[in-house]
Amino acid sequence: MSPPVKARSGHILLDAKRSYRDLVRVYPEIHRRVVEMNRPFVKESEPLLPEILLDENVRDLKGDRKPIGYNRQDAFGLRLIFPIADERRAEFYFTKPARCQEVVQVTEVVSALLRRRGIRHTVEYDRLPLGPPRAVPGAPISPGGFGSA
Repeated sequence: MSPPVKARSGHILLDAKRSYRDLVRVYPEIHRRVVEMNRPFVKESEPLLPEILLDENVRDLKGDRKPIGYNRQDAFGLRLIFPIADERRAEFYFTKPARCQEVVQVTEVVSALLRRRGIRHTVEYDRLPLGPPRAVPGAPISPGGFGSA
């Protein structure tokens, strides 16, 4: 199946037999790609932050623990998230606030990197549970959602 043109999130789920420790050798390359994609959004006052985050994440991966990823609060920046959802299966995903090509591109590049290293995984897009639409506080919510009478 071919990837979508745009996505809000790109998820990489490692096979059940794999663990976070299997990412130790490839994580620095993944981290470097995320930092490069965020270069326009990095504040000048934080030049060492990406290196510190890389060291912390690699230390966690070596200990077979879930790392913190790259979850900066930049308005339009790319985030690398290691969710808590399923402790039996290592997973991470890339996300941006809006559907875009960059999420698909980085997900496909990292997937190819993992395949070359022999790390079996699956790729899925837009798996984030966004919840039901919300209305303005105090406004009545129509049963059919937006646009229904």
